[in-house]
Amino acid sequence: MRRTTAALAASATLFALLLAGCGNDEASSGSPSTTSGAPSAQGGEAQAFNGVQAGVFVVNFRGAFPKLAEGKDDAKIASILSEGCKDIKAGKSEDEVVENITKRAGGSTEPSSEEAEAIYHMAKLMC
Repeated sequence: MRRTTAALAASATLFALLLAGCGNDEASSGSPSTTSGAPSAQGGEAQAFNGVQAGVFVVNFRGAFPKLAEGKDDAKIASILSEGCKDIKAGKSEDEVVENITKRAGGSTEPSSEEAEAIYHMAKLMC
């Protein structure tokens, strides 16, 4: 129960941070996207994703799932997000993405189904 509550709290915090950040991203990328080519826009999104979004994800993951974060460096945790986003963008089903997240987030401690679901929702918001 305690782990689920922490996951929900982290998801709520993450959602609030994303809403605050999304307004800025949409406002700054709305006009340039109509005048710039797709490759430069994708490059900018990848840089922002790697820096800001991955950092937010890592901080929230460590706060919500300290047992799952144990023994993992920031790059390993960030890869849970990046690989999850690849799965989501590839059109994989939610169940399949959650299963893959369970494998990626596991280690000495396996995530519960509720934790894996919370990680999925965190990743989906950031993709």
